[in-house]
Amino acid sequence: MELQNLRSAVSAQTITQEEARRLKTEGESLSHTIQELSRKISETDNTMLSLEVTLSNRIAAAEDALDNYNYLLESLDLYPVLPEPWEGINLRLELNTATPNPQEMLAGPDFATVIKPTLNDIANSKRVERAAIESERIKVDNELDLLTTECENLDYEIAELERKVANLNEQAEAIREVSCTVVALTCAFACADVRV
Repeated sequence: MELQNLRSAVSAQTITQEEARRLKTEGESLSHTIQELSRKISETDNTMLSLEVTLSNRIAAAEDALDNYNYLLESLDLYPVLPEPWEGINLRLELNTATPNPQEMLAGPDFATVIKPTLNDIANSKRVERAAIESERIKVDNELDLLTTECENLDYEIAELERKVANLNEQAEAIREVSCTVVALTCAFACADVRV
């Protein structure tokens, strides 16, 4: 019934040949436009899929980088509490991929105004500490070198004294032998005088 009403409405309309050609041309043009739009929609779908894969890969890479960053903070004892005078600053970052605003994807303190200056200050502080420790190590090494030299000198002096003591012992032994010989000769002369 509805189809018959539609056909009767169409047949009741009078269209000139010019209007029919124009409608046919517009129909072909619309058909061509629809095909072109379908092709562009297909290309857009492919581009969207490609961008979703790229986004997914970049999110995974960002999560890995943040995990590494946060792990480094912990391994350097910069998380959960920083050393003085930075103890009130939290350097930890988190990725919030659920937010629709790209500006809010990175949760945590601002990198340029908080994290980078704080890490630079900590690095400079550690450099100063390391330089002081290195200076102290060099001082201790120098003292050890001096003590080693003194010990070597004492070893040399002890060896010299032992050599002198050995010479004195040899001289004392020789003197003992000579004195024994002198005593024996004195006794022999004394005995000989007594007999005479």
